[in-house]
Amino acid sequence: MRLITGGTLAVLGLTLAGCSTDRLTVPNYNSPTNEGVSADPSALQLTANGLIVGARGEMGSWISLTARIGREAYSYTPTEGRNTTTYLMGPQDPTRGAGNSAWGGYYSDLRNIYNFENSIQASERLSDAQKSAAIGFAETLAGYELSFVVAAHGSFGGPVEVLEDPRELSPWVSRDSIYNNALGRLEAGKAALAAGGGAFPFNLNPGFAGFDTPAGFLKANRAFAARLNARRASYGVAGCGAARSAACYELVLANIAESFLDVNDLSSGPAFIYSTAAGDSRSPFSNASNSAWVAHPSIKTDAQLQANGDPDQRYLDKIFTLDRPMGPGGSVPGIETDQDFTVFGEPEDPIPMINSEELLLLRSEAKWFTGDKAGAIADLNIVRTTSGKLPPSTLTTTSSDSDYLTALLYERRYSLLMMGHRWVDVRRFGMLNTLPLDLPSHELFDDLIIPQSECLIRDNEPPSCA
Repeated sequence: MRLITGGTLAVLGLTLAGCSTDRLTVPNYNSPTNEGVSADPSALQLTANGLIVGARGEMGSWISLTARIGREAYSYTPTEGRNTTTYLMGPQDPTRGAGNSAWGGYYSDLRNIYNFENSIQASERLSDAQKSAAIGFAETLAGYELSFVVAAHGSFGGPVEVLEDPRELSPWVSRDSIYNNALGRLEAGKAALAAGGGAFPFNLNPGFAGFDTPAGFLKANRAFAARLNARRASYGVAGCGAARSAACYELVLANIAESFLDVNDLSSGPAFIYSTAAGDSRSPFSNASNSAWVAHPSIKTDAQLQANGDPDQRYLDKIFTLDRPMGPGGSVPGIETDQDFTVFGEPEDPIPMINSEELLLLRSEAKWFTGDKAGAIADLNIVRTTSGKLPPSTLTTTSSDSDYLTALLYERRYSLLMMGHRWVDVRRFGMLNTLPLDLPSHELFDDLIIPQSECLIRDNEPPSCA
């Protein structure tokens, strides 16, 4: 539950190598206290870095999880058959794999955010504006992290509150309450960033270029809120009413209006960066370090055609065909595929946290369900013609919701490939059965069950534990 990074240890080594006795008195960065972090600017920088590192680490795990259960990708590791069986065949195992994913890491990150905020509030070195900027940064990350918990475990709910004593159990709350808490933290982040002055009291890495000031980061905050409000609206939760509620989709449009959406640069947005530098992490899907990842064969057969007969440009840009098919090998059940990824395939390829292409598709969705169907089709066509180089959609303002959702999910599938969305998307629109079942033994998971460790410590009270 404590923040420990390779960078922290490296700084400790450099500090201890100094000659003067005053340099031997340093804060304990491996177990930071409010006093130590708030008194030392370098410790503040390290802890801010650590929050980003934590979120980045969870992103790789999230994509690898949802890519498999969402039938985007398979991990055909020759020595680990569970990469196929656990994620594709039921029942879920609460001790490992899909049944034990998207949980502990996010709550560890939330504990680190809690400690970070306490250190900021205790600081005597920071101005009120600097404190507000730092709190806005942390609250934005808290809402972002909670959005993954509710996306994975949905109907089962979960805890949201971080208590002072980590040995105490936080109350268990409903899915609606997790949405409300996550959105509340994003709103708190918005208010704090707005009062945060012109700069953070720490630096953000180049993945946040354009978002490395309170005003810039506020635009990312609004983008995260748009995503979360769209998911909430599509499900229908307390405060939204029925599924696909116009009231909550109006919030999506308002969020996007305050975000960074740029229709002339659909790749714009904050991103997690990777490198080959010593002590840093490479892209978790680099072909050089992980050649076992392969694409589901349907990514080729489902690709629509450009006017010249070529497949969707997004397919051409993100997928290549292997010289020979790969399969799970041995006695592990599975299918072969000759499709592999180039997207995020290099060690230094960044992975977007959210980008303008996703925001444009969210705006299309929100426009459709608030009655602006012509505007929804126009936004959809920007993505189709720009990223896919496809002819405009055949949708009209008289098309059914079902036809629109089929078209929307196609664009989201190819635009947001391997970004952790497909499984979430088909579930939130009640279209889980559109995912392929490759073998009779395969199952589709509507929610991930609560991990066994959480069940045991709570005497099996949470839903799915019994």
